[in-house]
Amino acid sequence: MIDKTEKNIIRYRYGEANFCYIEKFDDVEKAADPQSKGEFVEVKVNNIKFDFTKVKEENGREPNGRDQEEPAKDKGLTEKEKWFVCQAFAES
Repeated sequence: MIDKTEKNIIRYRYGEANFCYIEKFDDVEKAADPQSKGEFVEVKVNNIKFDFTKVKEENGREPNGRDQEEPAKDKGLTEKEKWFVCQAFAES
């Protein structure tokens, strides 16, 4: 059977880069003032270095099917752990 639901997988790539932001001005004083805004021309990006990548489905789930939820240790003791705690108290 073919799954007809559309899946959107999103890849997040984290890293660093150098850029050059180019603007046009009609006056030297305005161009020299870092607070003034000129007419945008372009941005040149170079020396891109990726540190790590994360892949997720668009609905917030990881592609392996696991939901992003709190770890088991934050949920409290599991049934097996509760049994061991009860046994330890019974023996003491």
